[in-house]
Amino acid sequence: MRPLHITNGDSTAELIKKADINGDILPWRDPMHHGPFTAHAGLSQASEQRAPYLAGDLFDPATVLEQFIQRDTTLKQRSSTTEAVLWFEHDLLDQLQILQILHELPHPQNTTIICIDRFDGISPFRGLGQLTPEQIASLYAGRTAITESHCALASQLWAQFCSDTPQALLAFSKTGSPLFPYMQSALLRHCQEFPWCIDGLTRTERQLLTLINNGTDTPSALFIENMNLEDALFIGDWRTFSVIEALATSRCPLITPVAGRFISWSPDNQAPSAYHQQQLTLTESGCKVLAQTLHAGDLIKRDQWLGGVHIQSSTRHWQWNDADQAFELAERQ
Repeated sequence: MRPLHITNGDSTAELIKKADINGDILPWRDPMHHGPFTAHAGLSQASEQRAPYLAGDLFDPATVLEQFIQRDTTLKQRSSTTEAVLWFEHDLLDQLQILQILHELPHPQNTTIICIDRFDGISPFRGLGQLTPEQIASLYAGRTAITESHCALASQLWAQFCSDTPQALLAFSKTGSPLFPYMQSALLRHCQEFPWCIDGLTRTERQLLTLINNGTDTPSALFIENMNLEDALFIGDWRTFSVIEALATSRCPLITPVAGRFISWSPDNQAPSAYHQQQLTLTESGCKVLAQTLHAGDLIKRDQWLGGVHIQSSTRHWQWNDADQAFELAERQ
């Protein structure tokens, strides 16, 4: 039987194909580090939940769901005699995909993994997509076996990620496990994307405001420079642009265009250069939040999901205390 190669997206899938490695390829297309994953939802239910969220106002939910259904069906139909080869790297997105896949694999035996955080001659290393087909092929012989212990821990962590409280996941981020050597730091980065006690901003929001304050003022430049502030690749361009838009269009904007109105990004934007070239600056409120003389919790109306945790400004919600490396419940309403 031909092996089933499962990887994080189309770029690595194409490299595996070009490397002429025997097998079928399944890209696991889902930016899992944001949006809902509620507890006790199986793969099909999770896909039904994710499709409208990821489609948003820009894409067709039915089309997104159909892609999920095709992906899920391929995984479910995998034979117990077929090797599944997981191709991933060290960042949060990939680590979450590993957890979901190992939790959902119908036949966890005969599964191997390739997961790296570096490659000789490539610095900074962001991911497998940077490699050549020849370099991808060189990794294949070094794949290691997934054991029942891997699958048991993956299911435990997946349940914690989908829980409505982040406390158990935080506990693992302080201890880690040699079974998943990159999971500990990845899950800590997940914790840091909750609003922080000190200013009400997520780590990404604070990084973007700081970059704008320091003179990086276009969406394209902000995406690149924000990526450089991460130890491991965290979010892509689409998600970065979504965060920028939220900061510019909140009930009390923290950023604003230097001239004119804010131009929203969309995949069919008729003037993409206008979006990417618009110059942004901090509003007075943005300056005060960055200086911690004003709390973003009083300005930003939040309604967002991180795994199974629903963060809503109208209710008490979890916030991150970075100094204590702990979660607290926000008293702000």
